[in-house]
Amino acid sequence: MSLNFKENQISWDNKFIQAYCLNGEKDKYFYFSHANGFNGLTYQSLLQKISSEFKVITYDMRGHGRTTLTADPKKLNSWHRFRDDLIYLVENLNSPAVLSGHSLGGTVSLLVALKKPTLVKKLILIDPVILPLKYILAYKILNLLNFQHFVSPLAKNALIRQNGWKNKEEAFEYFSNKKLFSKVSKKILNDYVEQSLVKNENNKLNLRCNPEWESACFRLSSYEIWFGLKYINIPIKIVLTNNSHVCNKTAQRRIKKILPQTEIVFVKDTTHMLPLEAAEEVSNEINNFL
Repeated sequence: MSLNFKENQISWDNKFIQAYCLNGEKDKYFYFSHANGFNGLTYQSLLQKISSEFKVITYDMRGHGRTTLTADPKKLNSWHRFRDDLIYLVENLNSPAVLSGHSLGGTVSLLVALKKPTLVKKLILIDPVILPLKYILAYKILNLLNFQHFVSPLAKNALIRQNGWKNKEEAFEYFSNKKLFSKVSKKILNDYVEQSLVKNENNKLNLRCNPEWESACFRLSSYEIWFGLKYINIPIKIVLTNNSHVCNKTAQRRIKKILPQTEIVFVKDTTHMLPLEAAEEVSNEINNFL
């Protein structure tokens, strides 16, 4: 647990959402939602750089981190579950919030704006999963035929990833050799290891995010975004890696056509993990928009 963040457990149905807060005395709110397979405090190096004028709130999404809300992968059929969780958090505020997020977290933030635009003051999306509609429809057909692994190898890979380590040092060594973390600093990788693992009954470390849940999340997408964008009138900024695969050139052009006020910027020499690889550059883009 970071010493700079105050913990807050938000009760819901006899369980809770684990949230973390900086600058708790402020009356302007900035919510950050993390990527699939991660958790809120993995991004603390980024979030500590957000303008001190804002109360910065992050949280562990359902099935991730320390949040205890029910997460049955067999029953997850939409990212709306994450959207509704975030709506539940934001509705406790007295004023609209700035919503931001990475990858899945960015998409979830956008889904909140589509469902409850009065809750959202601005959107800042970091390499969000916004695929062209034709990609989504093709994937849904393959999903019905049980061939989804051909277009979403991440879902398959999540199921077979290693999920057991003797200690944090062994886990750190394992993740440091993964391409996903090749451009991530040791400090941020350590944050990931510290926040993502929990001891099991055999005193070994397992991932807090069940690989089956992570895989179930990867198998989904949100086609309804394309039918709802034209109905929102919220300032939007999208921060992308060059040659983004999850929000590609086709999607970018379509977004600009529907919402010409959208600002799209790129952070050079990064991958999809850009908020963890380039916290300084990404936080500057966020603060410039705030």
